[in-house]
Amino acid sequence: MWDSNNMFLNGPYAPWREEGEAFDLEIDGQLPDELNGALFRVGANPMYRPKDPSRYHWFEGDGMVHALFLRDGRASYRNRYVETVGLQRERQEGRSLYGGFMNPSEFPLPPGTFPKNLANTHVSLFDNRLLVFCEADVPHELRPDTLETVSQRYDFHGGFSGPPLTAHHKIDPANGDILTFGNRGGAVTWFRADRHGRVLDLHTVDLGAPTFTHDYAVTTDYAIFLVNPAMVRFEHYLKGVPSTVWEPETLDTCRWAVLHRRTGEVTWVEAPDAFTETHFLNAYQDGSKIVVDGHRTPRFGPTWKELESPPPGGDWNWWFKNIVATPWRWELDLATGKATDSQVNDILGEFPRINDQRTGQRHRYGYYATTRGTGDWFIDGLAKHDYLTGETSMQAADGVLTSPSEPEFVPRPGATAEDDGWLLSTWWDPTTDRSEVIVQEAQDFTAAPIARIKLNHRVPLTTHGSWSDAADLDAAIRGS
Repeated sequence: MWDSNNMFLNGPYAPWREEGEAFDLEIDGQLPDELNGALFRVGANPMYRPKDPSRYHWFEGDGMVHALFLRDGRASYRNRYVETVGLQRERQEGRSLYGGFMNPSEFPLPPGTFPKNLANTHVSLFDNRLLVFCEADVPHELRPDTLETVSQRYDFHGGFSGPPLTAHHKIDPANGDILTFGNRGGAVTWFRADRHGRVLDLHTVDLGAPTFTHDYAVTTDYAIFLVNPAMVRFEHYLKGVPSTVWEPETLDTCRWAVLHRRTGEVTWVEAPDAFTETHFLNAYQDGSKIVVDGHRTPRFGPTWKELESPPPGGDWNWWFKNIVATPWRWELDLATGKATDSQVNDILGEFPRINDQRTGQRHRYGYYATTRGTGDWFIDGLAKHDYLTGETSMQAADGVLTSPSEPEFVPRPGATAEDDGWLLSTWWDPTTDRSEVIVQEAQDFTAAPIARIKLNHRVPLTTHGSWSDAADLDAAIRGS
């Protein structure tokens, strides 16, 4: 669509601009009786033709939220665009006005701001509200049942108005607090808010450089940030070149900023080499050490030298397409100020997830989408890694489905084992150009899915999302 050569406008990425709802979806297999609630997903889905489709990047599309509601063995679906200020302005004009990572904007913007808050990165239920996150500002608020945009600025009841908030907050499983941070120019503002959105703790950390800080990790006592050679240069947004530059001349290795969540004290830990993390899986404390799991890539973004010689047609997407991420483990020794690391396996992948009830605590299992290169598209399967045995299991659905989303773990009610529950993920069927949500038994990961929910159209590849059980969902609907 719009450009036959740009991967991010074709196949599983191709835009689907219709909003709607569907009831009593066809299901192959049977949904578990206890699986009641909603799976929320969000991803980039441009409403209008990009100014230069050949240079469009996946991260630039307007946010569309997809909701799959499961109740009593039946499934329904709804999708809707997030009505951002930028999208509303474009609707008035009937065309694309704003730029992004690869295309400059037609409108002058204040220094240090994003061209448009796309609301396309993460969606979750918090404070009885459905919030959509993007690293351009505070989140948008939607109704959890209709997906109608209620507000373009959820600011934690006046407790936080900036800098731009991460899309990768964590929820404390002990009390429902949200643990999150804003980042501008390398100054990180971390804060904790209770389950009602009241800000309780707030600390600022100067990372010393405008380093790429997309994600972070937490433990019971600490918030952990990676300072790495990928530098974010906001001024590039208006020049039509990549905003993230690989700068080993600015920082030739990595270091970790370990923030004590209560005192605000920062401990610096030196890393043995240079790399960039894509997403963290989890972290936990082990004596004087902090163990961090996640995916890392040797480099993120073109160098300054490469920026001086633009590729033909100005297509900078090559640097994203060539990212190679694998699971790694880091051990940060707070006593010595040194870190060690080791590669977990060589199975390429992204979007790692755990049982969220283990957030900040020792975990045994991790799940992620694989990018092994077995198909024509970026993502081709799912993996489950056992950190106790070192075994990695694979799921490829039926061999026809491909491009699965990030897997979402849903614990079985009353479960005691960490992996006792289900995994939900959205896959694309290229033969029908429709999507399916598959439900797996997490403890029997390599077995065929126990249910396949057939959607009526393709869901463009999403980035992140969350599960809300029926009790939380119903409370949010009553309060909206």
